[in-house]
Amino acid sequence: MTMINKEKVLKGVGKAVDAANNAADKAAAFAKEKELDKKAKNMAHTLEDGIKSAGESLENLFKN
Repeated sequence: MTMINKEKVLKGVGKAVDAANNAADKAAAFAKEKELDKKAKNMAHTLEDGIKSAGESLENLFKN
């Protein structure tokens, strides 16, 4: 029966944590670089305008 080497396990976990942190940093930098928050807000406003327009069209349709 082999014993689990505690140091190797801890190194492996440490590397996994470092990789996860690195990926999170890259994702944050990408989002900031591409201004995804501004694009999402713009998309939401466009969608809101479209929904309002559709609602007004339906309202006018049923008024007549």
